Amino acid sequence: MTPLKTLAVLPAACDEEFGFGRCLLVAATDRACHGRTIAYTFLHSDGSTRLSDPRIYSLDPACSVMFRTPDWAKDAVWYQIMLERFRNGDPTNDPQPCRAWTSEWYGLSPWEGQNGNSFYKWDVFARHYGGDLAGLRDKLGYLKDLGINAIYLNPIFQATTHHKYNATSFLHVDEAFGAGGDYNAAEAVEDLRDPKTWTWTPTDLLFLDVLKEAKKLGLRVILDGVFNHVGTAHPAFRDVQQKREASLYKDWFSIRSWERFEYDGWAGFMELPVFRKNDRGFVSDEVKQHIFDVTRRWMDPDGDGDPSDGIDGWRLDVPNEVAMPFWVEWRSLVKSINRDAYIVGEIWRRADEWLDGRSFDAVMNYPFAETILHWVRDRQHKISVSEMDRRLAELRRAYPAEATYVMQNLMDSHDTDRLVSKLLHPDYEYDKGNREQENPTYRGGKPTVEEYRRARLIALIQMVYVGAPMVYYGDEVGMWGADDPTNRKPMLWSDLQPYEKPDENCVDEDHLAWYRKVIALRHAHPALRRGSFETVLNDDGHETWIFLREYRGESILVAVNASPLEVQIDLSRSAIGARHGFWRTIFGGEGASIADKVFPRISVPALSGRVWILDP
Repeated sequence: MTPLKTLAVLPAACDEEFGFGRCLLVAATDRACHGRTIAYTFLHSDGSTRLSDPRIYSLDPACSVMFRTPDWAKDAVWYQIMLERFRNGDPTNDPQPCRAWTSEWYGLSPWEGQNGNSFYKWDVFARHYGGDLAGLRDKLGYLKDLGINAIYLNPIFQATTHHKYNATSFLHVDEAFGAGGDYNAAEAVEDLRDPKTWTWTPTDLLFLDVLKEAKKLGLRVILDGVFNHVGTAHPAFRDVQQKREASLYKDWFSIRSWERFEYDGWAGFMELPVFRKNDRGFVSDEVKQHIFDVTRRWMDPDGDGDPSDGIDGWRLDVPNEVAMPFWVEWRSLVKSINRDAYIVGEIWRRADEWLDGRSFDAVMNYPFAETILHWVRDRQHKISVSEMDRRLAELRRAYPAEATYVMQNLMDSHDTDRLVSKLLHPDYEYDKGNREQENPTYRGGKPTVEEYRRARLIALIQMVYVGAPMVYYGDEVGMWGADDPTNRKPMLWSDLQPYEKPDENCVDEDHLAWYRKVIALRHAHPALRRGSFETVLNDDGHETWIFLREYRGESILVAVNASPLEVQIDLSRSAIGARHGFWRTIFGGEGASIADKVFPRISVPALSGRVWILDP
């Protein structure tokens, strides 16, 4: 190894890591990617004290590359859409039977409640409302006005259900989202193993047109990649069912018995046959190749090497059920098609092993949601501001900064109860006991004003914290509901009002205005999207969290008050005093002076926040 010498200050790894001062990487060579082993150590400094790590580490550049995530994803405000429940723009393609969009959720249609079925026995799960691509296209302007610039679409490929997690095909967008009735003709002429035989249906082309319109408005779009399992209507699985061991696809699926045909279904659901796995990914190389070919199809539809006409990335469903080596190889493929593509995995817990640059760019940040709820919502299990801050800092330290800044910071999703309904249930474990049909004590009615106030506070936190916030469709207009199926009601639209039970089902205009306001705040200030993070004060007594975000000369101070009372806090001894200039209020504190030169005391509204910018 060559002698050690200082390379550089690494702000991505250290400066924003958030109250630990700066750190220098001291390494063996200037040339980090020429196949030589690199020796390195760390030197930490807070300006007055220097601390060196006595250990020497080694790095093999052949397997350790600089981790870079898509730059655009650092500025993203995500919006998750279940297309079938977002907007019905074309009634002519509606699957039959189809419920009226504005009908009361808990009511039964004439064809429901038959043959011994009940609301929670089949009927509600089999519903269709007719949401489609035309509806999405009609509401792209709404999303743009809201401040959304990145869309995550739940599965849109051909399937029999409203949620589309039981894919009939990865090759085609569901016909009910577009032209209607165009799938069977395509399947009849296609060989799953030969992309040269694959066709583009009118519905596929409509999706590409809507994708193009979204991009013109500055909206990125990623799709849900459900590559662990398919539905029983998938042509490969049908072939296995019919031909058994004579099937060309016999190695694709996890078959337990041929004599008495038995197979593995995801989570025990037999309508979701899983692909057969091994410690490299899939037993069948054809499955891997099929997924690779599907990936190319939607990322570069015309195959010309220019990915601008394709999707901007993938959200991966239950990726932990496929061995890591597959995802390492798949990531290489994705980045070779479009190096700016975004890859986010559905990992519910700490995800260190998924965020080392080999597989994903980010994960859905459920631990962030849990931590915020423990502070803002809980009573018996409520944590202090200091503990909340400690847990979030631990998450930031666990991941490379490149991943931290593009994490999908969500609060709810299609897999949980909605945010305002969560707030109605303090001390519940995250995503446990939250289905009305399973827990008779779960309160499924509309939450109170108090829950909506706390939801607005959480939306503010999402927009001022490190990472990319994500809004589940309808949260911004006040939608509420228990976990699946009630969290998947049709989107509320003001132009469709009145809904049945209009006192419960209507757009909350104040709530919507708040979301627009806090999203606009984030977009207006790069420090809130890309800046460092430094805790200024954890005031446990006042339930108030105060922190600093800084980026390229912009300094933003944020104070978040989770108590039901306005608070007055003394900042005279904090680090803020060392920064000279006028601290101008840019959010919250209505009625306060717009130019706060010094901070002997600050006021922060109850269940709200206040934000200042430093004018040097």
